[in-house]
Amino acid sequence: KPVDSNGVGLYDPTWNETTNSWDSLTEGEWKKKYTVPEVKPEPTQDQQMLATLTKQVMQLQAANVQQQKVNASLTKQLMDLNKGGH
Repeated sequence: KPVDSNGVGLYDPTWNETTNSWDSLTEGEWKKKYTVPEVKPEPTQDQQMLATLTKQVMQLQAANVQQQKVNASLTKQLMDLNKGGH
């Protein structure tokens, strides 16, 4: 494998027939040439709708738990009132 004068490997080496030596990219040039930018895909309309519906279900479940607590408290109050009325 081609190396530079310090014995370090070259980035994308090419043979230069004029100088009878290897040419190389710098590390920065190599990264710019070969690094593919990360592309985050946009969620589809179906995925967005599913996320919205999931959020709504979670909110309704939380509201249901709260309502169950209120109902239990009211039931207890009614039972206490009923006991006192006899």
